[in-house]
Amino acid sequence: MSDVEQRYLHLFPICEGIVAWLYPHAEIVLHDLESDTIVRIWNNISRRNIGDASLIEEDVQLSKEADTYGPYEKTNWDGRTLKCVSSAVKDISGKRIGLLCLNLDISSFNALKGFIESFTLVTSPMPAVLSKNDWREQINEVLNIFLKEKNVTLEALTRSQKIAAIQCLDEHNLFATRNAAQHVANVLGVSRATIYNWLNKARNKQ
Repeated sequence: MSDVEQRYLHLFPICEGIVAWLYPHAEIVLHDLESDTIVRIWNNISRRNIGDASLIEEDVQLSKEADTYGPYEKTNWDGRTLKCVSSAVKDISGKRIGLLCLNLDISSFNALKGFIESFTLVTSPMPAVLSKNDWREQINEVLNIFLKEKNVTLEALTRSQKIAAIQCLDEHNLFATRNAAQHVANVLGVSRATIYNWLNKARNKQ
């Protein structure tokens, strides 16, 4: 083992662990600033070699005196997109001696993102002709708007917020249908009797 490698020996187990955790998507490259060479590469996906010139001074992203750079994007030799973070390595006196670069191949994740978006993309709202007589759909829509306005999830609604939601539904005349109370009870996770109780409280406040 060379003298240069000895300087960074304490980092080797950490790099091995990170690469094992993110395998096969991540590469770690350790650069020595004094010699401007690559000291070690784990899971080599960039097809560089130990001892190759690091060319750190030519990288605009790494020209500033900072402890951490990124995340920033780079393109691999085969066109794959890499999300990169580079961190300065210092000796016991605090002097910068090296640079540790984590390169994560996100090309497959981008492909998956596009695949998911193609299935979840909705180009138009539900036609009114399909929902005008569907009181369940109308209740669901009003509740969804209520949750967005309150910036809260259905599961996180407090008792007072549930009563407010009941009042909101009542203002839209959505309890006129016979089974509406039971549907709302099922959605809010309470009994139908509780819905009628809260409904009376909401109406009494008006």
